[in-house]
Amino acid sequence: MKKSLWINRVTAMLTILAMLFLCGCRGGNGRNESPDTTAAPSASPLDTSAPEQGGTLRLPMPVNASTEDPLSVDTEEMLLLFSLVYDKLFTVNSAGELEPCLCESWSGEGDGVWMLKLREGVKWHDGGGLTSEDVTATFASLKELGRGYYKTCLDRIVDIEAVDRLTVRASLSMPGIIGLYSLIVPIKSSGGGELIGTGAYRLERRDDDSITLRVNADWWDKQPYIERVVFSERDSNSTALASYDAGQLNMVPTDLLTAGKYAESGVTNVQDIMTQNMEVLLFNHESSVFSERFLRLAVAHAVNRSKIVTNIYMNRARVSDVPFPPDSWLSDSRSEAIGYDASAALSLVEDAGFTVMSKEGIRYSKAGENLAIKLLTSASAENTVRSDAAKQIAASLTELGFYVEIITAQHTLASGESDFVKKLREGEWDIALVGFNLGLGNDLTSYISSDGANNFGHINDPELEALSRAMLVADSEQALREASYAFQSYFIDNLPFVVLYFRLNSIVCSARIMGMEGTREPYTFENVKNWYFRN
Repeated sequence: MKKSLWINRVTAMLTILAMLFLCGCRGGNGRNESPDTTAAPSASPLDTSAPEQGGTLRLPMPVNASTEDPLSVDTEEMLLLFSLVYDKLFTVNSAGELEPCLCESWSGEGDGVWMLKLREGVKWHDGGGLTSEDVTATFASLKELGRGYYKTCLDRIVDIEAVDRLTVRASLSMPGIIGLYSLIVPIKSSGGGELIGTGAYRLERRDDDSITLRVNADWWDKQPYIERVVFSERDSNSTALASYDAGQLNMVPTDLLTAGKYAESGVTNVQDIMTQNMEVLLFNHESSVFSERFLRLAVAHAVNRSKIVTNIYMNRARVSDVPFPPDSWLSDSRSEAIGYDASAALSLVEDAGFTVMSKEGIRYSKAGENLAIKLLTSASAENTVRSDAAKQIAASLTELGFYVEIITAQHTLASGESDFVKKLREGEWDIALVGFNLGLGNDLTSYISSDGANNFGHINDPELEALSRAMLVADSEQALREASYAFQSYFIDNLPFVVLYFRLNSIVCSARIMGMEGTREPYTFENVKNWYFRN
């Protein structure tokens, strides 16, 4: 077999769950001058027929992919396969809120200690019953593995112990309810066995180049309508999309910006799905240029984010003012307050004292300070999407009277030692166009704490840091929401960095597949029990 050529987006995403995330687009450099701005995820056509059992989903998987251990997953495609076979203690709904799965209920005992009650009567695919021993064994296995997709989760777990047959005590380093997001990992049987889970689908057949899963009649939840899911080897996403065109596959997840070209009424739907991938403009707070909020806010108003989303990301992004996905249950719509406003941006620059314009069009203050800045961005061998966005941002700032020098550094996905990361750390820049992948719990301390691993802009705001830590100690959903609202209000008022937009990925699929509303990454199949084929 050919060596797999898949881009391991999941490894990049969760190896650095609170670390740098650079564009994962596979060659998406197309342009679209449509007047549309921030297109919402497309919904399936209205279908009034009653769901019926049957049908087969056909998806791609990498060549020579390992199915030995779901904890060592290294591609998004295999994450999808494992999510059908293995259940987790918790899942998240379409707004990112925790919901019960194998853990039926939970209660806090304070200081990051949680009592987790497992469901009675859950069966493994080999007939055995789920117990707390399976949960403790899974986390022991994760600790032994010590790397990969779930590494960040492991870093937040102090201890997992069995209290009785169906009760587990979890001690976490995070004192609040956000810590429970660290426990969203696939639970394995302590008895071992490859592809033996408790999930909605079980292994039916394994061939040289495909894996067939069949609906699990003994699943504890509502039985899915779709009977089978077949994963067939393809050596790249482009090959998978070509296989879709040839009728060999009927569903292909992709981050290709030009995915919309596959849409065809009644034949193919392109379902856009929200991600946790946030694009931001970082300010170097050690630079005198942006030490005051006036100029930071001027930049925010000067950048036409909707135009960038349309022309460069081809509507595969959603504008946001705050560092929470627009569809998140923690996002406060009242904080969406910074829009494109060139006249407001100009007024702010002039209010900051930069009223003198040179013949080159650069603004100066009466004291001789000028608005000459360095804008750091990245490009990769796969694409130049972010650097294209940087050029548009630079053009907007130039119109405002800035002189912008763009510094483009190469970056390899998931590399912590690329030229771009090195230049970020060195700090020889005034603004940096960067992407971050937020964890599902939306822990922001890494980005704004004085010692945060991702605080490349050297933000030093004790009150902002205190508000982010208040989210970590919130012991209930209501308290967490209130803490997040307080954080967002202060964030908008002080603007330590500018949030531009959250990226959308897509699912190219047959128009016959219904019920996919609310799908989002990384748990694309969480609502698979409601999917069905329209006859």
